[in-house]
Amino acid sequence: MTDQQATAFPVTGEMARVLAARLAEHRYRVRFPPGRDPAAFKVTGLPGGPDVEVTAEDDGWTACHYTGRTRAEAARVIARLPVPGHPQVQVIFSRTLIATWEGIEVEWHYLPPRGCPADPGQITDALLAHLAVLDGRHDGKDARR
Repeated sequence: MTDQQATAFPVTGEMARVLAARLAEHRYRVRFPPGRDPAAFKVTGLPGGPDVEVTAEDDGWTACHYTGRTRAEAARVIARLPVPGHPQVQVIFSRTLIATWEGIEVEWHYLPPRGCPADPGQITDALLAHLAVLDGRHDGKDARR
C-alpha cells in the first residue's frame, strides 16, 4: 500500500457514517453491508421495502438510488417528486439533480456548492427530503412535513 492510499483510506466513508447517524436520529434504519464500499449504506424499513442505497463521498457529493418493486410502485414515487421551480421545494432541492429511467428507478445527486466545504446539515436536509418522498410523507407540494 502506498503512503497516499494509507492516508486516504481512513477518511473514506466519513460522510457516509455522519449521514447514517443523522438518519438514525430521524428514525430511519440504516445498515452498512459487509464487504461493500464504506461510503455506501442501505436505508431499510420504508413502506413496501424498496431497495434504497445512499453513497456519500467525503467531499459532499451524495447520491441516493431507489429501486421500486413494480412500475406502479415506482410511478407513485416518481409522481411525488418535487416540481422544479416551486419556491418552497427549491430551498431544499436547489443543489439536487434527479433522474429516472427504466420505469422503476429513481436516482438523485446532491452537489455541494463549488469551492465550499461539505455541509453535513445541508446534505442531511436534502437526503431527509428525498427519503420523505420515497416513504410517502411528501407529496411534492411543500418542503417537508
